[in-house]
Amino acid sequence: MEIFLVLLVGCFSGMITGLTGASGVMVVVPLITILFKFPIHEAIGTSLVVDVLTSLMISATYFRNDNIALKAAGWVAISSVAMAQIGARFSDKIPERGLDSGFSFVLVVLALIIWRTGIKRDKVPVVPFDLSDYKSPLWRLILSVLLAGGSGFLTGFIGAGGGTNILLILLFVNKFPMHKALGTSILIMSFTALSGVIGHASFGNVNILTGITLAFSAIPTGIYCARFTSRISEKSLSRVMSGVYIILGVVMMFINLRNS
Repeated sequence: MEIFLVLLVGCFSGMITGLTGASGVMVVVPLITILFKFPIHEAIGTSLVVDVLTSLMISATYFRNDNIALKAAGWVAISSVAMAQIGARFSDKIPERGLDSGFSFVLVVLALIIWRTGIKRDKVPVVPFDLSDYKSPLWRLILSVLLAGGSGFLTGFIGAGGGTNILLILLFVNKFPMHKALGTSILIMSFTALSGVIGHASFGNVNILTGITLAFSAIPTGIYCARFTSRISEKSLSRVMSGVYIILGVVMMFINLRNS
C-alpha cells in the first residue's frame, strides 16, 4: 500500500510540473509529510530529487517544441543555482511550522498574478534581455541577478519557487510568451533543484530512494501534460496554470489549519 501511495504522489507531482512549471515540492512536501511522516526538512530535500529528474525529462518535451530559450535565460540559471546553496543552509535552521505556513501563500499569490496578467498576453516576441524600462545597463544587470538569486534562495530555503519564480521573471522581465517561459523555467528549475539537493544532502536531509521512486512515476505524467500544454493557446494555458495553483493553495491552507 505504501509503495502505491508513493507512486500516486509522484504521478500528481509530475502532472503539476508539466502543466504549470511549478516545483513538485508543492505537492510532494505536504503529502509525504502527512502520509509517510517525513520530517519537513527531509521532505524538502527528497522532493528536490524529484524536481531534478522530472524537470529534466519534461524540459526535453518543451525543447522539441521549440519552447526553450537557452541563451536568453543563462543569467537566470547561474544566479539561481548559486543562491539555492545558501537557501538550503538557512532552511535547516528554521522550525518546521515556519516552513509549512509559507507554501499556500506563495501558491495563491502566484495564481492571482498569472490569472490577472497572463491571460491578457498573446504571442510576444522573445527578447533575450529586455529590461528597457530601466535606465542603465548596470541597473539591469543588478535587477536580473537579484531576482534570479531570490528565486534560487527560495528553492533552497523551502524547496518551492524554483519553477514558479523563474517563470515570473521570464514572463514579466524578459517578456517571454507563456509557452517559452514555461519550458525554459522548467529546465532552469532542474539545475537549481540539483544545487538545493546538494545543500540539503550535506545535512543528511535527502532520502534518495524515495526521491527516485517518486520521480519514476512523475516523469510519464509530466511528459504527457507537457505535450498537452504545448498544444493549447497562451490564454488557455494561463487559465489552466491559475486554476491548478488556486486548488493547491486552498488544499494546503486546509491542511495547515487542520494541523495547527
